[in-house]
Amino acid sequence: RLSYLEEHYDIAKLHGNASSAETLRIAGASNADAVIAATGIDEVNLVCANVAASLGAGRTLARVNHSLYLNDDSEVDYARLFSVDRLFSPDRATARAIAARLRNPSALAVERFARGSIEMISFEIESSGEAAGKKLRDLKMPAGSRVVAIKREDRGRLPTADSRLKPGDQVTVVVDIDRIGELDGVFDAHRNQRRTIAIAGGSPSAVWVCRALQGRGERISLFETDLKRAEELAGKLDWVSVIHADPTAPEVFEDQGIGQVDAFLALGEDEMNMLSSALARTNGVPLVMAMIHRPGLKPLLKQLGVTEVFNPRESVREDIIHFISDSAFERLNTIPGTPVELIRIRIGTKSPLSGNPLRSLGSDIGFVIAAAEDDADRGHVPGPDHVLTAGRHALVACEQGREKEVRKIFDAP
Repeated sequence: RLSYLEEHYDIAKLHGNASSAETLRIAGASNADAVIAATGIDEVNLVCANVAASLGAGRTLARVNHSLYLNDDSEVDYARLFSVDRLFSPDRATARAIAARLRNPSALAVERFARGSIEMISFEIESSGEAAGKKLRDLKMPAGSRVVAIKREDRGRLPTADSRLKPGDQVTVVVDIDRIGELDGVFDAHRNQRRTIAIAGGSPSAVWVCRALQGRGERISLFETDLKRAEELAGKLDWVSVIHADPTAPEVFEDQGIGQVDAFLALGEDEMNMLSSALARTNGVPLVMAMIHRPGLKPLLKQLGVTEVFNPRESVREDIIHFISDSAFERLNTIPGTPVELIRIRIGTKSPLSGNPLRSLGSDIGFVIAAAEDDADRGHVPGPDHVLTAGRHALVACEQGREKEVRKIFDAP
């Protein structure tokens, strides 16, 4: 394995035990900006990261596969226990990317910034919604939410306090994940609209997707061919309809009405994902997303008309790069149909924004501070009394072409 890596990549190699302090010392862990433990064994990775941290590594990251270590509701914080700065999982990274894409194409940028603590949602203004005909300054938005873009017909723009919302406008909102329900009826009518989602395969990624969608009102059907696994999932996911059947069988596809769902997710083995995705596209499912483990198959799935293809390694790679990058300025994405760009930017010590509450900046400063990082690197939508801290990052929405102005204000070289 090391010979292959040396032949194909310009890297140094070292043969040894990743959990050994002596091996890590020889590898240079004590002076490393980051140590990434990515073996296939959770316990080895946790010990490796722990030892590297004790040697003085700048940042430590450990790959874990078991949900035990990643459960936010657990009484034990395993990352803190093992002195790991970030635990990462290819399965969970893929699931988060898929769940974000289900919301809208720009949501992934917010997902990577906020680690699942913030949503980005698009609404169409309806005449029966509270926002119709009102200026943003007069609209009672829930705490922890903010409008970052407005699109009217074919033109999009950054909002100001005096922006008046009209029926038919599309607004993009960032909101703390626990305040989503409070947006019901603000922009559109109060409704109990349930999207239908079919998932093929009971992989760990599928379980993480189901957990990410829990409580959002979607009606989820998960198809698993292995009876024992299906029974296990039915016990774990009581908000999901788990069906012991093969979704690639035409009779199952027809009997279960899979062709009528709003979204189809192929999250099993590669062969099943290819077959079931093709079947879903042939039957007119509007949104089809598939996970693939062999990157070489990605172009083929695109040719079959699959909307989005995800590879676990690529998904987690982007998360790792994002975490270890200490860049002062990073372009993340643009909001579709608008000239509004999302930027991750670090607040400099000379920035006039540092140490002052947001309300002191005025209402129309030419950009929107959509989110701010806390000490645990988690994002939240700041309120008017929030004080930005030098050295931390913020998620900013600004119009394309104004990046230099924003960097100057934030003191971000």
